[in-house]
Amino acid sequence: MADRVNQIEDAVLRHLRASGEPVREAFLFERVRADGVDVDGDGFIAVLMRMEVEGHVHVDPARDEVRDPVPFQPRFWRVIQ
Repeated sequence: MADRVNQIEDAVLRHLRASGEPVREAFLFERVRADGVDVDGDGFIAVLMRMEVEGHVHVDPARDEVRDPVPFQPRFWRVIQ
């Protein structure tokens, strides 16, 4: 379990750093899944929320009113430098 969480965290940080700008939650999930990381939407969001509490990432307010598929919301995530 801890290995999978670490794999998710590593992929999230790698994609956020490579982007250089905030990434929409649903797009970030797809990028992490494309890396072969086995995670469902709810588990992914749980890892993001924990990473935010621990000070690794930050969520920026939604910039538009587009509806993302459940369980995602139009949140943009960025890495804390």
